[in-house]
Amino acid sequence: MKKYLKYNCTLLIITIFLGSCDKYFELERPVQYPWQNASELELAVREGYRQLCCQDWENPLGTLCLMHLGQSDVVQKLPESMHLGTTYCDQFYNRAYRTAPTDKEVDWCFKYLYYIITNNNTALQLLEDAEANGIDPFEGMLDADREIVKRLRGELYFMRAVAYWYLARIYAPPFNPDGNNDSRHFVLRTNYVNTVSEFKNPSLGSVAEVWRLIQDDFEKAKQLLPESYITSEVQPKARANRFAASAMLCRVYFMTGQHDKARTECDYILGSDRYDLTEEPIVAFNRIGATEAREVIWEIAFTTAVTTGRIDKIPGIFGKNWYNSAANQSQYTMAYSALKNIGWMVDGQNGNFTETPQALSDLRYTQLYRRYEPGTDPGNLFSPKNPHVWIDKYFRSPYSYGEYSNRPMIRLAEFYLTRSILRFNSGDRQGAAADVNIVRRRAGLADIPASSLTADDIHNERIKELTSEHGDRIYYLIGLCLPLYIGDRDPARFSPVMPPYTDYYWDVPLYERQQNQAYH
Repeated sequence: MKKYLKYNCTLLIITIFLGSCDKYFELERPVQYPWQNASELELAVREGYRQLCCQDWENPLGTLCLMHLGQSDVVQKLPESMHLGTTYCDQFYNRAYRTAPTDKEVDWCFKYLYYIITNNNTALQLLEDAEANGIDPFEGMLDADREIVKRLRGELYFMRAVAYWYLARIYAPPFNPDGNNDSRHFVLRTNYVNTVSEFKNPSLGSVAEVWRLIQDDFEKAKQLLPESYITSEVQPKARANRFAASAMLCRVYFMTGQHDKARTECDYILGSDRYDLTEEPIVAFNRIGATEAREVIWEIAFTTAVTTGRIDKIPGIFGKNWYNSAANQSQYTMAYSALKNIGWMVDGQNGNFTETPQALSDLRYTQLYRRYEPGTDPGNLFSPKNPHVWIDKYFRSPYSYGEYSNRPMIRLAEFYLTRSILRFNSGDRQGAAADVNIVRRRAGLADIPASSLTADDIHNERIKELTSEHGDRIYYLIGLCLPLYIGDRDPARFSPVMPPYTDYYWDVPLYERQQNQAYH
């Protein structure tokens, strides 16, 4: 990434940008890393987390959430908002993913992901070089220091894999379990660049190579990370542990068709007593700072102070789907077809907007969604003609009008639902029903008998539980090789995106393709 390599750790990178790199590389002594002990290495680890959500608008976390939500079949774009003109929300909803985006977030999040990769590659190079030479990375290390470095190394692998996971989900077609996956879309780099040749000639990784690295890194992270540890963070769950690595591995296995392995990771996570669904659904979303939710495995944590140098910066891009946005940035509501399918509305597409008893008895509907009637639009810039159901998971803490809420990255309910569909597809109806009913009971609903359970029942519970979270709907359908349905879109203009989703990705930003020789 010639223009946007992140200077975080060495003078070398910044010097490349400023001067004659050929002459600079004529070094008489090795490059010196800035970290002299385990405590200083902690700074490198924190940087990866921070860059995932360091800017309030241009951040990978918010971009992926909004993009895949808009492209999914479970939301509609309000017709009344069309007067705003062609925007990123139009492009997402119209699935115009092979055109240049009109909003900078899709472009800008690309560079932040490479900030993470460059930062983590540099720190990992230090540790891997020391291991290859059979020495400690720092002088005078004690056993306690080695344990700390082991954990930090696990976090470095974890966040590098997270960065490539985001890149793979946005800027490349999905992995095809039955294909060769040999198309190449962005640079794959796992080492610290310290030669002119490497810097000038980066290599594009194939889809297969990228997903292999993601899987390998999460597997390494799972081996290195402890199940729990004490950190200096206000919220310890802001840092990855072994269960977080297992959860991300489960997602990777699920999306790449390795369903037996995904089931094994579900068993590991759900077999622990560290997490449970004993708290109501809202608890995962209405907290700030140190207060923990029992079901949350990993989250972006916030404090009550607005600071720019921490990993608690508010991802304001969520405001683009906020029903209470005074700037009228909120344009997606739940699709009427989805509301009918999950049993929360009678038939909005045909004019019957009646809430169902199932909706009113479901704690997720009453706590994490919000219905507005015509004429009650809180943004005051347009008033929908029909009732709409808004996603109301975010901006729920009591601080600063709810803006500063911890953002769950991994919740336990997801893995009950993942294991449920995997059990169902393998013929284990009893196990599938047991898992889906644990999630339903937490929502205040009655069990579905195993004898009458269908795949659609599990699909619908997942919509209720995970809509808007990290592009879950798109990820889930791709993992099951199901069509990306059109929802409320006009069937005369739209067709489902069918497996293997060959063209389903955004192009790498133009600035990258113009300035990086790997694309020429």
